[in-house]
Amino acid sequence: MGASVSSFHQSTRSILVKAPAEKAYAALTDWAERSKWRPGIEMSWEGDAKAFVGQKISFKVKEGPFAYFFSYRVTGLEPPFRAYLEYTGHPLKGRAALEIVPTDEGSQVSFHWMKVEPASFLAKVYFFLGMGLRAHQERTDETLRMLKNHLEKN
Repeated sequence: MGASVSSFHQSTRSILVKAPAEKAYAALTDWAERSKWRPGIEMSWEGDAKAFVGQKISFKVKEGPFAYFFSYRVTGLEPPFRAYLEYTGHPLKGRAALEIVPTDEGSQVSFHWMKVEPASFLAKVYFFLGMGLRAHQERTDETLRMLKNHLEKN
C-alpha cells in the first residue's frame, strides 16, 4: 500500500446481526456494556455510562507491548438508529457515525468514517505509510464481529 494522496480518509464497515436495532444501539452506546463485550480496549467516559450529546469518551487500545489512545465527543444521537461522533484531535480529527438499519433478519450495523485525518506526527506517518486506514478497518471489523457474537448469544 502506498501513500494516500488525500489527508482525509473515509471508510464504512458493516455487519448483519440477528438482533433488533434497539438492542444493537444499546450495546454500542452504553459504554459500561460495551466495555464488557469489547476486550482489549479500555474505555473511560464523562458522566453517565449511556451516551449523551457533548460527552467525551476515551479509548486505550492495547496491541502486544504497545498501546495508543484516542478520544471522541458525541455530537448527535438518533436512538435507536444513529450516533454521531467527532474525534478530538489526538491522534485523529474528523467525524464518524454509528448507524443501525432494521432488516428482516435483524439489523445492519455500520461504522462510517467520514473525512477523518491523522492529527499527530506519529499518526500522520502511520497513515502516510498506508497502515492507518487498514488498521482502522481491521479493528472495526473485529469490533463488529464481537458485537455480533455478544448480541446473538444474549
